[in-house]
Amino acid sequence: MPSPGPLDLLYRREALRDLDNLFDFIAMERPLAAERFLLEIKRSCEGLRWFPFVGRQIDPNDDRVRVLSVRRRAAIKYVVTATTVHILAVSYRGRDLSAFFAGRR
Repeated sequence: MPSPGPLDLLYRREALRDLDNLFDFIAMERPLAAERFLLEIKRSCEGLRWFPFVGRQIDPNDDRVRVLSVRRRAAIKYVVTATTVHILAVSYRGRDLSAFFAGRR
């Protein structure tokens, strides 16, 4: 049986803003490191197209709402639907994740 193709990947506006803010924060002191880290985050998001349930379930009532950690420094919150992985938010280490993710569904 052939393998199903990858899911679509959609970044919500808030997630794109999070990525821009993360880049700006890291690039103040280490611009090259910021580029590499953002590329790693985006590659991780691309990987979710093929393996959408690799992240940890964060909503006990909905197994589609998940979070994936990147180098234990960034957390990607996303929702899986039948055809698409929706990237909802990206948080950077040092922030209160529960407060960051509250209301961002």
